[in-house]
Amino acid sequence: MLALAGDLLERTAELADSLGLPFHSKETARLLTDKFAQRSALRAAGLPAPRSWVLRRGLSEDEWMRVSDDAPFPGVLKPRQGEGSRNTIGVHSISQVRLIVEGAGEEQHGPEAREWVLEEYMADVDAELCGEGFANYVSVESFVADGRVTTLAVTGRTPPARPFRETGFFIPAQLSQAQCGPIIEAAIAAARALGITVGCLHTEVKLTPLGPVVIEVNGRIGGGVPEMLDLTTGIDFLGIALRLALGERLEIAPLAPHGLAYLLYVQAPDDIHLVTAVTGLDDLRVMPGVHEVVLNRGPGHPVDWRDGNHGHVYSVLGTAEDHDGLRAAIDRVAQLVRIDGV
Repeated sequence: MLALAGDLLERTAELADSLGLPFHSKETARLLTDKFAQRSALRAAGLPAPRSWVLRRGLSEDEWMRVSDDAPFPGVLKPRQGEGSRNTIGVHSISQVRLIVEGAGEEQHGPEAREWVLEEYMADVDAELCGEGFANYVSVESFVADGRVTTLAVTGRTPPARPFRETGFFIPAQLSQAQCGPIIEAAIAAARALGITVGCLHTEVKLTPLGPVVIEVNGRIGGGVPEMLDLTTGIDFLGIALRLALGERLEIAPLAPHGLAYLLYVQAPDDIHLVTAVTGLDDLRVMPGVHEVVLNRGPGHPVDWRDGNHGHVYSVLGTAEDHDGLRAAIDRVAQLVRIDGV
């Protein structure tokens, strides 16, 4: 069985179990979709993970007081179930958290916001550790066959747009092999802690002063990863996923990247709620190294931080010779394209 979206994992696990097909177990699928349960499982396995608290509307004053006494700030508030950074926001006080949780309705945040998870914010490392202008967290792209984890790439990130919206990914990250080692080890340990024996994984890892800490394990292929892997290594990640779903035994040696592939998610400015014009995309499409430009939120479409990564205005898939070339491409994209709105 194969699922390419996080919200399909539990249903797919049920089908796979009833049909006797290889996939995540029902318990593993639950851990991969329940953010609180996943953090608890990682901590139970002795792995570093942010402390977290489950919140919902209607908590008693005593329950709110206990959270207030225990939870450090700043923190991160997110729906207990969900993906793509939807409804994820930084918080600085228990009063701010309570205002959001008690006031949240499905009409504003969607049905996934019935329960929330408050997490402590993990300390940042020096800004330059992951390369000038890049974010201090990465993702590990891997697959699991017969309980054995094979790492295909470590993906770098560009700094998120407020509050936590993705703005770009690139393979390979600007890290040495020595730096990648502990990151990959953390991702493998997390997969084992969640009981993953088969499937594809997209594991987000933050670099902290205490070492790499797993932010989240996603039991699916990361968005844009197959395209970037194909451009920079020739690896067919979707083909691997399909072969795993068929129960094949796979042994694939990771290939060294040649050059660099990137996927940019360009978000709307903070003060825009409705896109009125996007200009310069035609010039962007003929820019050297650009392979594909996709308009996601055109004129007349609303934009909202609550949509997370999915609310980006347009995306750019391309290649560069190296990380300096990527930085130049990011600057050029910003120069060529303008987003207007109200």
